[in-house]
Amino acid sequence: MHFSRYTPRHNQGGLVLRLVLGFLIIAVLLVLPLLAPQLENHQPLIDYRQERNLSLAASESGITRYQSWGRGNDPVVVLIHSFNGYLETWEPNIEALVNAGYRVVAYDLFGRGLSDRPLKPHTLSLFREQLTALRDTLGITKPMHLIGASFGCVIASDFALHHPDQVKSLTLTGPAGWPDDKNAAQEWARKPFLGEYIFYYAGKPLLLSKLDSYLLNQEDNLWAKAYWKVYQNYPGVKRAALSTLRYSPVLDYTAGWQNLGKTKIPVQFIWGRQDSSFPYYHHREAEKLIPQAEIVAIDSAEHWVNVDQPAETNRAIIDFLRGIR
Repeated sequence: MHFSRYTPRHNQGGLVLRLVLGFLIIAVLLVLPLLAPQLENHQPLIDYRQERNLSLAASESGITRYQSWGRGNDPVVVLIHSFNGYLETWEPNIEALVNAGYRVVAYDLFGRGLSDRPLKPHTLSLFREQLTALRDTLGITKPMHLIGASFGCVIASDFALHHPDQVKSLTLTGPAGWPDDKNAAQEWARKPFLGEYIFYYAGKPLLLSKLDSYLLNQEDNLWAKAYWKVYQNYPGVKRAALSTLRYSPVLDYTAGWQNLGKTKIPVQFIWGRQDSSFPYYHHREAEKLIPQAEIVAIDSAEHWVNVDQPAETNRAIIDFLRGIR
């Protein structure tokens, strides 16, 4: 006797429904990273700033959160934080600089902390515009001492190259911008679409893992991670990080270093000997490219040398600044 196979229609319908749902889920997962910038809600960030009456500077590209300490007529020191940082990473250094007789200004880079997250490429010209607007807002007319950390060193150096008459000196702590095989893997961020997907779905753990590598003394600096986690709650951080990697020379600023070496701007490099992001051995290249540079190496310090060893860092910076005429 022959029996024909019979598949109930409701089973066929269920299979089709599952296929359609699966297709829709995949489509959403593929499209969402590309639409995410337009879906960002920045109102909570705006409300937070207004509620706390924070100091803000406006430019064509957005609002910058900043803080200022010291007397208005003292020499000005501007602190520029790192790629993955925020204003408060300078807390271990501010008081010492103020007590040494400097007016200190620190601010959040675009896409970080409590500053805006502009929907435009995060190029060096964008960060240059931001610093210019901050200077104008504060009415700074005399040359400034710029102190950078990591990518902030690149921003400071770029500003000095474009406005040498406005910069008195450069202090560059844990400087980024030194090409290395160990950082080559990050080139994937430049690839269209791939970077968006990786940063949308894995950006926060990637950035957190980098943060963990910046400090040798983790237990003593839990506050640094606490601030970082708060600021990650405001949309646009991952997008800004990706855009900065794509459009700014975070990993290779060789041309800029070469040009800096052709100037007469006083330069100081401060490296942590245990820096794993842009290792201390790059100081040899710095000495060749920037012959006027002073090199300071600090023991028991990782990439954020100013946080790991603030006392030694502060002493080195102040000694350097006092020697500038």
